[in-house]
Amino acid sequence: MASKKVIKSSIIVMILIILGKVLALIRDSLIAAKFGVTYVTDIYNFALGIVYLLTTISYGLTTTFIPLHTEHLQKNNEEHKNRFVNNVINVSSIITIIITVLLIIFAKDIIYIFGHGLSKDSKVFDSSIQVTRIMMLSLVFISLQSVVTGVLQSHKEFYEPAAMAMVSNIVYVIYLVFFAVEFGIKGFAIATVIGFFMQFLINIPKYKKLGYGYKLVIKFKDPELINMLKLMIPIIISTSVVQLNLFINRSFATNIYGGAVTVLDFANKINTLAYEVFAIGIAMIVYPTLSELAVKEDKTEYKNSLSQAINIIMIILIPAAIAIAVLREPLITIIFKRGAFNNEALKLTANALLFYCPAMIAYGIRDVLNKAFYSIKDSKTPMVNSFIGIVLNIIINLIVIKYMKVSGLTLAITISASVTTIMMIWNLHKKLDGIKLKSMWNSFLKITFCSSVMGLVLFIINKVSQLTMGTGMKGSLISILVSFLVGMLVYITCIYFANIKEFKYLLEYFNAKRNRVNNKL
Repeated sequence: MASKKVIKSSIIVMILIILGKVLALIRDSLIAAKFGVTYVTDIYNFALGIVYLLTTISYGLTTTFIPLHTEHLQKNNEEHKNRFVNNVINVSSIITIIITVLLIIFAKDIIYIFGHGLSKDSKVFDSSIQVTRIMMLSLVFISLQSVVTGVLQSHKEFYEPAAMAMVSNIVYVIYLVFFAVEFGIKGFAIATVIGFFMQFLINIPKYKKLGYGYKLVIKFKDPELINMLKLMIPIIISTSVVQLNLFINRSFATNIYGGAVTVLDFANKINTLAYEVFAIGIAMIVYPTLSELAVKEDKTEYKNSLSQAINIIMIILIPAAIAIAVLREPLITIIFKRGAFNNEALKLTANALLFYCPAMIAYGIRDVLNKAFYSIKDSKTPMVNSFIGIVLNIIINLIVIKYMKVSGLTLAITISASVTTIMMIWNLHKKLDGIKLKSMWNSFLKITFCSSVMGLVLFIINKVSQLTMGTGMKGSLISILVSFLVGMLVYITCIYFANIKEFKYLLEYFNAKRNRVNNKL
């Protein structure tokens, strides 16, 4: 896939994801204001962490489903593809319902083992059990959406899947504004279930428009289904590494101090802003194309698409990571510092966020690398890599948590993510007999240098702003706005002269768009 096509396909997807993230920021700000950094938010974040950890099963289902269904589309067998899709929907729904029931039954034991800090107070423990049981119902809708979005992405329809976060966040914001005071955290758990249902629902119109309908097909022994389930197991393990590491860290955090889980979660939410907007969007778009090129055995175009996707991610995420690290305090002030979220919470979150930022870059690159392995039906390499990352994360946690508290947990994630990403690059390089490593390394050095120049400028602007305007909401807002405008100008100028072709494709695309608008006028 040519770079221009990647960029063009990515623009609307990124806009939809950005809208979702803006609403997510409003949601998180409201959570901080309504509940603060307390055990109440720890309960919700712990329960949500379990849901997100289990969504890796559905993510694995989507990831495995896309290349298999892409082959169906290549063969153009309408009846077979409909039967296969419905069989996957029905079998996965049955399995998910069984898992959900078991999780609801054993919720008490799960919290006691993995969130032991929440079991020390009987009132907190009882509330944790209730919230967790309610939120487990989300898994049914997550399972359904995983197949439906897989179908849409196989057809290279990305807009509805990209809009899912926006739709669910609308539900959360409405609840937090109008109902949080009356119904509290348990009501928010119900709103979360409704949000996941809406994520599923938004995909249905396009799904039906593509010619798919529901049929009661249940064949557990279908050879394609069995093959898909076999491929899913290592994919689930490898794609669960981010959520599993977060879940492990939440378990560690429950024993540090009250609110530690929430500090960890708020730091993670800010750190993943750029990653979730850009890296996930690019990985979503490039995956069906890599799968298609793998089926066609077009190695040259495959390597070009992979290299271009990684370079585009670095162009965006490296400066984003440096900017967030430099401007972490004004960012946290604007997003969270109100209501029950005080200065102490701000400092704790800022310290944790500083050590988290490099992980954003590693996550973004690793997402594309995972897709590359899956597209050539190698799910074992990412799985082994994930095991190494989890073990490394736990070892580092045990060493640093005593001295660095929550900041040690975020440092552990950054180190484990960076090491495993480098390993993935080398493994893929060997497997494909070269993936333009030298070109990507040169791009990395150029982008890092330009981003560092930008970071120095941002540091000066932020210091001047703090000295003249203070560190409150007004000073933070001015610092962010000025830093954004000046920092972007400095970075764009620097990166332009660095002669990175993917950046030039971006400029060409926007210039072409501007010319079309001018011609119409």
